[in-house]
Amino acid sequence: MHKRIILILALTISSIICLAQGRVGSPYTRYGLGDVNQNSLIRNNAMGRTSYTLPYNNGINFINPALVSQIDTMTFIFDFGFNGGIRTYKTETQGSMSNYDFQISHLIFGFPITKWWKSCVGFMPYSNVAYSIVDRDSSLNVAKDYIYSGNGGLNQVAWSNGFTPFKNFSIGINAFYYFGKIYHSNSIDFDDKTGAFLNVIEQNTVRINDFSFDLGMNYNINLNPENKLSISGVYAYNSQLNAVRNTMVFNTLSHSSAITDTIFQSINEKGKISLAQKIGVGIGYNHDDKLYVGVDYTIQDWSKAKYFELSDQLSNSTFISVGTEYTPAGRSKLYYKYWQGVSYRAGFYSNQNFINLNNSETKISDFGISFGLGLPTKRSKTSYNLSLQIGQRGSAKNNFITENYFIIGLSLNLADMWFIKSKFD
Repeated sequence: MHKRIILILALTISSIICLAQGRVGSPYTRYGLGDVNQNSLIRNNAMGRTSYTLPYNNGINFINPALVSQIDTMTFIFDFGFNGGIRTYKTETQGSMSNYDFQISHLIFGFPITKWWKSCVGFMPYSNVAYSIVDRDSSLNVAKDYIYSGNGGLNQVAWSNGFTPFKNFSIGINAFYYFGKIYHSNSIDFDDKTGAFLNVIEQNTVRINDFSFDLGMNYNINLNPENKLSISGVYAYNSQLNAVRNTMVFNTLSHSSAITDTIFQSINEKGKISLAQKIGVGIGYNHDDKLYVGVDYTIQDWSKAKYFELSDQLSNSTFISVGTEYTPAGRSKLYYKYWQGVSYRAGFYSNQNFINLNNSETKISDFGISFGLGLPTKRSKTSYNLSLQIGQRGSAKNNFITENYFIIGLSLNLADMWFIKSKFD
């Protein structure tokens, strides 16, 4: 017991440090708040990020907060995960390049409060910003680079509560606290040693600290003793997050970082940054506690989102996922051969991204397939989850960028009956 507590504390501290450091790089993180995570855990990622009706498997599923109510009455759950992979970017004219990344995906604690009220607290990234783009130009016989770069992102602390007011029906609420810093820089860098031209640099740093909420529900329909149908829904309103921005525009000499003149400066400018309204529905089929098949559909209204009263090149996004999980011995049954207790997972997803370029002529799509395993440990509820996602985002047409990615995820799910005094230690 003491060793587990020490392990949880060590992973908690390391996760907080890594959440502040690890970021996923992509040129598409330039827009809006960056690359917004789906909040899916490793188990969900292995099933095409399907989440809304996912049955209990000694784990936590706060994406639909109503499902937090599935936590066993006597069980404390700790779930820690990370993912990393390789991303390859390709254009029609400039060939391809690759980038490796790694980050903590989540750190979550789940526990019961009463028989009808379960709760969990989690830490995870909400969005990532990490890009560096250089556009070379020699118009008017002057060589120069247009440089766009950014880094940072938002993290979130989630407090999820699931309630079961009556049999087969549950509701839930998520309370999120968002915090973080996003940095953007745009510059014109002249390739000139005579000093005839001055570089122009604009730097923006935005800090965000605020709260938001979303709701969820789930209803189970028992078709017969072996077959069950689940219907769910989630809703998040169009939150307006408080933010503070610092802006500076200045000149430097060519081939020098020394500032020669400050053109504009704004300190601690207060404003609002929008989150999209979200509506999601899901349907799931569960056979004999062995086979699960689920479908999720989500729409988010980013077209009305504003960044300090300005609209970015954003539109509505739609996300559809299909996932399945099969456990030969059943999720809650004993098994005699190890592989009978393993959960086998697969899925696919299609995401019409909120990024909207060329005045609605070019929309960025993201689609992929996924696989994974849930590996149990003997004489314990603890398990390890593995996921593999293979996908593509964007297109190289019209001088845009195709991003191919290969992402591996791993999580430790520690579930134990900490609320019962054991006879033996």
